[in-house]
Amino acid sequence: MIKFSAARLAKEPIELDGFEPAEFLDIEPSELLAVDAPVEYHLLAKEVSGGALINGTVSTVLKGLCGRCLAPVRRELKTGELCIFREIESHEEEIDISDDVRAELLLEMPMNLLCSDNCRGLCPVCGANRNTTECSCSAQPANPGCWDALDNLKF
Repeated sequence: MIKFSAARLAKEPIELDGFEPAEFLDIEPSELLAVDAPVEYHLLAKEVSGGALINGTVSTVLKGLCGRCLAPVRRELKTGELCIFREIESHEEEIDISDDVRAELLLEMPMNLLCSDNCRGLCPVCGANRNTTECSCSAQPANPGCWDALDNLKF
């Protein structure tokens, strides 16, 4: 949990540096995707008009299989410069920003984990990894696509 004291924040900015376990992100580990390192955060909380402004970075490491070629992948996941504003209620003694930090890091997750941005993937005909092998298959799959019949329509 990432928490800080509201009373202390009223007196001075608070540096929040630390680690949370991989389970902090609530991602069910699988062969395709898992969090492979603790979530590391370096944050600074400052009091601003009626609330707290939290700036900093959060990072972890993801591992899994490439979404194009199925090769094993291990990549860092890092937020840009994080900026969170939380209103402080008068009765709050501690402010928990765990959910806000978790949400920001999850928004940075890629739709598909890739081994590289220019991954060529697998050949749709023979299944060869086109990053490591040049296959001799034709560019078109052996079976025609289900939409090919639409090419003959006349308007």
